[in-house]
Amino acid sequence: MTNAGWYPDPAGAPDTYRYWDGQAWSQMTTTQPSGGARPDAAPASPAPAEPTAYGAVPSPPPPPAAPNPYAQQQGGGYGGYGGYGQPQQWSPTPAPGGGGGGNKTVVIVLAAVVALVLLGVAGFFGVRALTGDDDKKADDDSSQTEQTGKSDETDSSSTVRPTGIQCTGGSPAPSEDPDPAATELTGGGLTIPRQPSYEIVTGDRVAFTFANAFVLQYTEVEASWISLTGVGGLPKANGFDDIATAAEVVMQCLTGSDKVYRGFTGRTDTVNEETTVDGKPAYRITSEIRVTDPEVTVEGDVTDVVVVDTGDPSTYGIYIGMATIGQDDLISTNDSVLDQLEVG
Repeated sequence: MTNAGWYPDPAGAPDTYRYWDGQAWSQMTTTQPSGGARPDAAPASPAPAEPTAYGAVPSPPPPPAAPNPYAQQQGGGYGGYGGYGQPQQWSPTPAPGGGGGGNKTVVIVLAAVVALVLLGVAGFFGVRALTGDDDKKADDDSSQTEQTGKSDETDSSSTVRPTGIQCTGGSPAPSEDPDPAATELTGGGLTIPRQPSYEIVTGDRVAFTFANAFVLQYTEVEASWISLTGVGGLPKANGFDDIATAAEVVMQCLTGSDKVYRGFTGRTDTVNEETTVDGKPAYRITSEIRVTDPEVTVEGDVTDVVVVDTGDPSTYGIYIGMATIGQDDLISTNDSVLDQLEVG
């Protein structure tokens, strides 16, 4: 069992450490693990060695998690809205071994002893979900220019850059697991229809670390790629001051993270406009996101980000859909879900 202590943030925030209490991750982060106090005021433990495995998230290796039906990890496509990565093992907490990652998958961790061993650790599905190299680091509250500045083909992206807290400051795990028999998925004051043939997971399994209580449904496209749709909250306190900027920031958090889109090569917006959802102000960005990743055969995703001002003083509602480019049936399914997006 891994000792409690400060470890590199599994969310991938540059130069940021999160506290592991031996069983679960704390919400507390620091940029000075050697001097930062533990959440319970006890002395912090040393952080493990940096990851060398591609697409893995540095974390202490706790007890092994139950195997994911998608054995390779890291990719996450979500049907019409991206799901990169190769599934490896499913794990809500850091597991032994170094991650394998793809673009949309939730990869969960590396074992650090004398050398990091790649064990295909848990992650959700490849790149899109939660995995990636942690080689590039920057301050938690600094601009992530290196990541988000990679070929965004939009005018707005040239003036907007997310901060570390915007991309990683959410609490993506809901307070309770969603009901698999539910006919709707609800999060952040938004509701979407349930797709019976899709599996349900939560945002902490897919590296949607910018969101609060994010619930999503997905279907596998290939071993390291999934298609998905989901809803959750976006905490205004993390610097999300208006819906248009929030939508752009979230899109850049997705494209700028190797845990979500490993091998990201470019983004082309097809929709970038104000809209409404149930009469509430909203902003929508739909983009074709391209990747070059030897672990997957897909070109990328058609990804939707919709931010809605539901009237909640502390949180915006956020919808995300990802469907694989060229998969018209998945794109149509995501379009149908988006058409039925409601406030409530």
